[in-house]
Amino acid sequence: MIDIQNLTKTFTTPRGKITVLDNFSLRVQDGTFLGISGKSGAGKSTLLSIIAGLQKPDSGKVIIGTSSGNGDRDIFTLNDKELSLFRNSNIGFVSQEQSFLENLTVFDNVRLPYFIGLSRRNARVQLNLINSRAKELLENLGIAHLSQSYPRDLSGGENHRLLIARALANNPDIILADEPTESVDSERTEDIVKIFRSLADSGKTVILVSHDSQVLKSCDSVEAI
Repeated sequence: MIDIQNLTKTFTTPRGKITVLDNFSLRVQDGTFLGISGKSGAGKSTLLSIIAGLQKPDSGKVIIGTSSGNGDRDIFTLNDKELSLFRNSNIGFVSQEQSFLENLTVFDNVRLPYFIGLSRRNARVQLNLINSRAKELLENLGIAHLSQSYPRDLSGGENHRLLIARALANNPDIILADEPTESVDSERTEDIVKIFRSLADSGKTVILVSHDSQVLKSCDSVEAI
């Protein structure tokens, strides 16, 4: 379960202070496919970033229970290293920013999360599994033929699918997706939504931000902020 308690987040801009989340609370059960809607600037992307531990709220808690048996964790009580390892093990984040390592191929960008926190020996032992998982993700997202290309050679939609593949690489319990079907045609949008639907059906928790009403109809419920 994700238990979001009384989140407040304010930004300082040239126009003054803007509060995008004001005492916001939400509980998300395991295996839920939750849609987040709202007008631009309402705080949808900020909310996902806080759940992922990439931004800190001004106040409030994000308590996450995981399948690892470690109990519920208030992620903002973890130090930077602990939070990074927790995020890499439990959360897949599909952001709107296309943050790749440009000197790595598409295939290697997808494999990268596997190697964080792994010793060289364990990486060698698991290499076949890692390669198989990366290949499967690229095939499911329709970009297997681009595995030896570089991010700079891909279109915007192809890069977005690469982001999704990388977010799913570690088979996380929680998937956070910020406009995952943006710049993608209707056929591929349907394929991507089916992937998120199947993940939720298998017990994963999926929280998806979208402006697309058709995408939101596929969710179990929609939270407007």
